[in-house]
Amino acid sequence: MSHETHKKTAWSDELELWTPQEREWAELAAASMVFADASADAIGPALAEVRKSVAGSGQTPTELFGEPVLFGRTQGKTLRAPVTVLESGLPFPGVSSTIAGMLMGLGFLIFVLGIWLGFDEGWTIASFTVSVMILFPAVFVLVGIGLWGWVLRTRGRLRTAIVIWASTVLATGGLIATVASQETWNVPGPPNWVMAPVGAGLLILGLLSPHSKDRALEDDAQWDDERWFTHAQDLLRGRYLFSKAQAVAALREPREHRRLAGTHHTAAQEFGNVELFAAQLAPGVRTPLLRGVVLRRAGFSLVILCFGISIVSEFINEPVGAWLITRAVIWTLLAVGIIASWLPKRIREDIKEAGDLRKADAHTLSGDESRD
Repeated sequence: MSHETHKKTAWSDELELWTPQEREWAELAAASMVFADASADAIGPALAEVRKSVAGSGQTPTELFGEPVLFGRTQGKTLRAPVTVLESGLPFPGVSSTIAGMLMGLGFLIFVLGIWLGFDEGWTIASFTVSVMILFPAVFVLVGIGLWGWVLRTRGRLRTAIVIWASTVLATGGLIATVASQETWNVPGPPNWVMAPVGAGLLILGLLSPHSKDRALEDDAQWDDERWFTHAQDLLRGRYLFSKAQAVAALREPREHRRLAGTHHTAAQEFGNVELFAAQLAPGVRTPLLRGVVLRRAGFSLVILCFGISIVSEFINEPVGAWLITRAVIWTLLAVGIIASWLPKRIREDIKEAGDLRKADAHTLSGDESRD
C-alpha cells in the first residue's frame, strides 16, 4: 500500500518530512508504537527526534536505531498515556468497554456451546431448559458487574467496590432462587442450532460496540491533605494490593513532611498527581506482589477445579464417549499446568517479573510527571 493511500493520522505531517527512502522505516516504527499503546499525540514528536538524529549522523535509521518494529515497540511503551500505563492490567478501562467485553465473552461462550452441543447431542435437540437460558446470561452479566467493581477498586473506590460485590452476590442468590421456584420455566429451550448464530451475533455486536476512551487522571489540584493522602492510601490498597498497615507506612514520611513543612501549597502541587505518586511507591514493597501472584493463581485454580468437578460428574452419571475423554485430557493438562504454577520457583519468577514491570511503569510515569 502506498503512502498516499494511508489514513490521515496525528503523525502524517511528520511522515511527509521524511525522505522517500526512509519513510517506510518511519511508517513501520509508527505502526509498532500504535500496537504498543503509545499516545497518538506523542508518536509524531518521537519520529521527529529520530529524523533529526538521522540527519545529523549521516546514517540510516536502521543503522542508528535498529529495526523499525523493535524500535517502535520499545519506544512505544515509553510513550503510553499515564492512564494507559496505570491500568494496563485491567480487563476493562470503562463502562462501554465493559459492556462490549461482556457481549463478546457471552457471545463466544454461546457460540462454542452451540457448536459443541450440536455435534455432541444433535442440532435439533434442546439441551437447555428455559430457566438455564435465562440464568446463564444473567449470571454472566452479574460477573461483569463484579469485574467492574474490581476496576473501581483499583481506582481507589474501595467502598463502592464492596457495595457492588455485595449487591452482585445478593442478586445472584436471588436470581437462582427465583429461577428454581418457577416450575413453568423448566421446559425445553430453543434447539441447539439456534445457539451458534445467536452467539455469533452477540460477538459481532460486542466487536462493533464503541469502546471507552482513556479517562483523565484524578483532578486533585484543589484537594486538601486529608483527602489526597486518603485517596493515595486507597490506591495503594486497591490497585497495588498493599495491606492497610503497609499503605499507612508507605505514606507516613510524606504525611509527616507535609505536617512539618506548613506550606500553603496543596499536596498535589508538592508531590504531583496522586495516581502518579502512588505508582512511585508501589515497587518498594514485595509482599503485595506476592499477594497479586497468589490471587491470580487462586482464581485460575478455582476455575479449573469447577471444570474438573463437572468432568467427574459426567464420568459418573453419563456414558463415556470420545468427547468426554477429550475434555478430560484437556482438563488434566490444564490441571498439571496449574499445579506446576504453584511451585515456589515459578512464584518467585513471577514476583520478580511483576516487580520489574512495576519499576518500569514507575520510571515511565516519572517521566510523564516531570514533563507536566
